Amino acid sequence: MMNNILLISGSPRANSNSKRVIAYLKQQLEASGADCHVFDLREDLLPLYLNEGSQYEDVNVSKLVQLVEQADGYMVCTPEYHGAMSGALKNALDFLNSKNFNGKPCGIAATAGGGKGGINALNNLRTVMRSLYVNVVPMQVIADPHIFNDEGQIIDERVKTNLSLLSDSLLDSVKRLKS
Repeated sequence: MMNNILLISGSPRANSNSKRVIAYLKQQLEASGADCHVFDLREDLLPLYLNEGSQYEDVNVSKLVQLVEQADGYMVCTPEYHGAMSGALKNALDFLNSKNFNGKPCGIAATAGGGKGGINALNNLRTVMRSLYVNVVPMQVIADPHIFNDEGQIIDERVKTNLSLLSDSLLDSVKRLKS
């Protein structure tokens, strides 16, 4: 039985490191036999969440809700902006609720810059996902800027190993939930 994984790149920036991490994770998950879909907050621009029902008629909001509901599990990567997840990612999550996620598992990663780490973004993301009744796996990864080469490829073997472990952890959680 193929697992359907939704990957969310939490950065609206072009050429973001979050997008690069999501691309690497997608390769890992697909190599393990998962069917993957990516929701990119730059390509799939969302309106500012206003808590108005008419917003769910927006094509990208509808797409996000549908992809979340159809997925067996999730992988989310966010940059750390001012000690938290990106505002674009938080805005996207505000369109969703526990019924959309339905207790499914999620792996999380953060990209960091400016020497401030990424742990605060992960803690922030973990708290928000928990409030949406998402089962966030314990494993998490932070990707610092130095792990990428000039072409944006991940060159740090330790980070590659950790991202593979994160992918495996997510797929194991999906498998346990389905059985």
